Amino acid sequence: MKREKGSALLETVLMIPLFMLLFMGVADYGRVFYTADIVVYAATAGAEYGAISTTNAANTSGMQTAATNAATSISGLTATATSFCTCSAGGATVSCSSTCTSYGTPCMYVQVKTQATFKTLAAFPGLPHTIPLTAMSTLRVQ
Repeated sequence: MKREKGSALLETVLMIPLFMLLFMGVADYGRVFYTADIVVYAATAGAEYGAISTTNAANTSGMQTAATNAATSISGLTATATSFCTCSAGGATVSCSSTCTSYGTPCMYVQVKTQATFKTLAAFPGLPHTIPLTAMSTLRVQ
């Protein structure tokens, strides 16, 4: 009985570092998903800015600014914005001043792509220390 007296304390002392490491890993990768949500939100915000009007759709720097302003908590976020026209949803890109044979005027779309690199707080064995995050949002111009 005397030999077992301190075994519970010893087992607890040995398990606490393992549980702390596990908790840190879960919390760190929770931050990855939170940051990924912000990257997606930034792409959507930039595309929504461009989709308001054809004037805004031509303003690629305004869409990029809207995207980066939506993600101020992420350092190093980059945004690229484009606008294009198609005759049908998912169809080939055409000139916005052209005429579609079966549809009439082409539909104008804006697309914003955001990118950021997430760095974990600690390097966990077998898991990446840096994680590239990208998002793309495409909306039809009103």
